[in-house]
Amino acid sequence: MRKKCFALLLALCCLLACAAAEPADAVLMDFSELAGVPTHYLYYDRDYYDAPCEQAGEVIRVKYTTAMYDKEYKKFLNVYLPFGYDENGTERYPVLYFFHGRGCDPDTLIRNDATKNAFDHMIALGITRPFILVTATYYFGRGTNYDPELFLREMREEIMPLVEGSYRTYAETADDAGFRASRDFRAISGFSMGSGVTWTLLPNMTDYCRTFLPFSGAFGELESFAPVMGNPELPVFIYMASGGPEDGASVGCGELARSVAADPRFSYGTDPSVNSFYYVMSDNIHQDLTSRYYLYNAFVDGVLWPAADAE
Repeated sequence: MRKKCFALLLALCCLLACAAAEPADAVLMDFSELAGVPTHYLYYDRDYYDAPCEQAGEVIRVKYTTAMYDKEYKKFLNVYLPFGYDENGTERYPVLYFFHGRGCDPDTLIRNDATKNAFDHMIALGITRPFILVTATYYFGRGTNYDPELFLREMREEIMPLVEGSYRTYAETADDAGFRASRDFRAISGFSMGSGVTWTLLPNMTDYCRTFLPFSGAFGELESFAPVMGNPELPVFIYMASGGPEDGASVGCGELARSVAADPRFSYGTDPSVNSFYYVMSDNIHQDLTSRYYLYNAFVDGVLWPAADAE
């Protein structure tokens, strides 16, 4: 009897293990009526994605000193490297720069276990190609000092050369020529105040970056970024996202999305080859860690970088 019970228990454990081997299908949520524009949001299986992944990437802390401000300041950033990354290999990786919200820091997103696990799973399942994620801060000194003009210089002259001169991004040289040639494989994103940083960088970074993903923050005024959207030589795609009514940023994001959708200078939709703007509305709260859900949606929608066979 004991042997039969043990066998049944073993079979049940195996069944449960097999059930957990793949995630449940994502749930499609539609808040178009509330947003005032066509939108969709995929809610993934958090029990699966947020759990540890066998094909785990690593996170490296990189310290540096910035000379952009009134004096030198010591800072750090995090670099997430996907499973199988080989610094001596031939493969190159697209890179995403992410900026945190107010009161947070470069550790908030990627040093969160569930977030890192989710990115590991997304890559392992082929939802996105392997990529490098950089989490940096726009603050300098003590507190929350932020200078948009000087941070733009820090980004272009210090952060990007440091990262892309050390890791295998698509920039074959970590300089102006290399960054311009690889702009299709570079994205900038941020949450809340980091969304504001993303909007501020946008008009001044289109030579180095094609895709911008501001989350839970409609800091961009239409006329501040519209002039850079119609250049066929430097196409730009904006993928904005927010939570629902419990995310105070959703009101401003909805207003901006409706303005953009009605403006003939833009093309609303999820195909970067023909569209320039899309808005994802969810039911999430206002919290930095929800960014992993929005990035999942961006990967599934295929808006971040060309497919591997399209290089």
